[in-house]
Amino acid sequence: MKNQSIGIDIGGTNISIGAVDKFGGILQQWSMKMKDCPTVEVFLQKVEALMGDYFTKNRKEIQGIGIGAPNGNFYTGCIDFAPNLPWKGEIPLAQLMHDKFGIRVMLTNDANAAAIGEMVYGAAKGMKDFVMVTLGTGVGSGFVANGELIYGHDGFAGELGHTNAVRYGRQCGCGKKGCLETYTSAT
Repeated sequence: MKNQSIGIDIGGTNISIGAVDKFGGILQQWSMKMKDCPTVEVFLQKVEALMGDYFTKNRKEIQGIGIGAPNGNFYTGCIDFAPNLPWKGEIPLAQLMHDKFGIRVMLTNDANAAAIGEMVYGAAKGMKDFVMVTLGTGVGSGFVANGELIYGHDGFAGELGHTNAVRYGRQCGCGKKGCLETYTSAT
């Protein structure tokens, strides 16, 4: 029976990787800095170097890999033009990870992944309606209504970080001016 999963949290500053059991208990964890992953190819090499032995040893127990990333699109499995990452353009990360590890890979926005985690294992367990706000290199948000995560038609519903907070305000990495995350992120 497959009773483990691998979770990867990609941030603009840090990348965290963990192997977890079906109850959310951490079995193994690894981390690296985003600055050491200037390209997605380097990222893939480093992920394999960090967890490759564990993955090979436990392959039959691992159900899949879940990735939370800025601008991660659940529908396409791509990171779409993330302003806080060094990787530019549309990155088909779910497919690249599947090709490397030969296992099912799901990718979503990092704040949506945090909302799911809180709904299943954390402070929002049992809640049907809530908003998850994350602060890091940027500001993320995941909205849950009636017990369902809201993705919207394009996978980017509820992106609070890029809501205009100050007209003609600070320049944001997304290209707009005055985005909330230029005033409220943790960096």
